[in-house]
Amino acid sequence: MRILHVSDTHLGKRQYDKDFREEDIYDTFRQIIDIAIKERVDAVIHTGDFFDKNEPPNKAILVALKELKRLKEKEIPLIAIAGDHDSPKRGSSIFPQRILEEEGLLILLDHQNNYYKLNDVEIFGISHVPLTGVKVLKEKLEKMKSSSRKSILMLHQGVNPLLPYQYSYQLEVSDLPKGFGIITLGHFHDRIKHVLNGGTLVEVAGSPDIISVAELEGYQKNKKGVTVIDYSTSEPSIHYINTDIRPQLEVTINTNNLEKEVESLIIRLTSLINGYTKKPILHIILEGTPRKKNEIVNKLRDLSKVSEYYRIAKDNTSYIDETKNNPKVSPTSSLDEMIMDYLVKVAKYTESNAKLVLSILKEENEDEVYKLLRKFAGLD
Repeated sequence: MRILHVSDTHLGKRQYDKDFREEDIYDTFRQIIDIAIKERVDAVIHTGDFFDKNEPPNKAILVALKELKRLKEKEIPLIAIAGDHDSPKRGSSIFPQRILEEEGLLILLDHQNNYYKLNDVEIFGISHVPLTGVKVLKEKLEKMKSSSRKSILMLHQGVNPLLPYQYSYQLEVSDLPKGFGIITLGHFHDRIKHVLNGGTLVEVAGSPDIISVAELEGYQKNKKGVTVIDYSTSEPSIHYINTDIRPQLEVTINTNNLEKEVESLIIRLTSLINGYTKKPILHIILEGTPRKKNEIVNKLRDLSKVSEYYRIAKDNTSYIDETKNNPKVSPTSSLDEMIMDYLVKVAKYTESNAKLVLSILKEENEDEVYKLLRKFAGLD
């Protein structure tokens, strides 16, 4: 029994608001279907964020329909859970995967129907649960029992410390149930493999394409792709298959020698792009002394010869005036950490109230926001 684990495909994502990036995401999804068919897997599991939005663009739905029909023709079932991006933002909305389920192209596991038997492998799954539903989520996990190690649990949650979403994870590793052969996680976009006490394997497939610049370090180390879970024995084993995606590179340019730095970069990239199937995206870090904006912009235009798109990701040439009231922020701090630093150190919130404010800022479901606001106001 061989199962392909896919996660966080984010169909419909328009990174940098560029048409070509939306097409890149669709191309990567087509590769995944090709891999599933070529590898002759018995099934595909998807651990959430199938689409980038709960109301995806028509093109994203069309691509999903056409590609999943190829899986169905090969009699390869797709078992999925929904992620936070798939989740309804209004109480009356539904998961977009329901459209695909209606066409017989996938089986969606959710809070009511969370079990599927694939030959001798048991598959359990719970769609994403927001921070306000943690108590119910933990109760559900405590009740989940597999009959053997030939079992898979699918989740799309922040799990501390494996999925390090500071201040916004819903579970601790100790909350994960024992007895499963493998727990497959979505939500985090880098590949991770971890073994729990008791031998359960925790596997994060990551996103098959680069969805955020925060993933560049993980991409350089571990690439992007999908995971094959092999259940030919009682204990699962895994191996990775990489997707061929558009490269994204972080490059540093010193403005003290702007012209030569850009020319040197062009020469270096010219020798690299022959090995790429797509021209790269460049994330530029500027260092050195400040220069006139038009001088920098005019020179950087030369990079269009060796890149599909480039952007100034960081400008370290600017001087930042810090006041004593401003918290010191590490250059590697996440946005969540920066917000928390401000709320606790400047706005003087307690840490628990600051976490509530952060949850309100991140939550898109109107009903959940209302619950959080009542809690913040001390009404619940």
